[in-house]
Amino acid sequence: MNTLELKDLKIKIGEKNIVKGINLVLKEGEITVIMGPNGSGKSTLANGLMGQPRLNTEGSALLAGKDLLNLSPDERSRQGLFLSFQYPEEISGVTVSSFLRTAINARRAKENPIRIPEYIKILNEKMKLLNIPKEFAARYLNQGFSGGEKKKMEMLQLSMLKPKVAIL
Repeated sequence: MNTLELKDLKIKIGEKNIVKGINLVLKEGEITVIMGPNGSGKSTLANGLMGQPRLNTEGSALLAGKDLLNLSPDERSRQGLFLSFQYPEEISGVTVSSFLRTAINARRAKENPIRIPEYIKILNEKMKLLNIPKEFAARYLNQGFSGGEKKKMEMLQLSMLKPKVAIL
């Protein structure tokens, strides 16, 4: 089965056509690169797939056979779609650890929340694997992070959430 399949996907802002009928198939385990000059629609495509409300989408976007276009942004995330931001927001008062646990539990909406001992074990394993110091988990999300630390945070999110498709 294809992981992500786009058929004649069109995305507009108001009356302005930005993405004009893209067809694309992504398969599990493959890496696909979409390149183009500034203003060619790459970010609009990513935001349209995530359900950005100011964008109007037409066509078909299936994630593991499920129609994304009829789902809310949070449901798209629960289905396994991950979008990395070019400039991630700083969230004062929310620790990396708390953010990740909340994100995992949001993905597990129909299951029981992850138990704290299990969560801490997984978090420590992933941080060790990514060579991230334990103190990182206690920092406020992206607050004062260097560019490299923000990218490490994204890699930690990816390893913890295990999305079907990651748009970086």
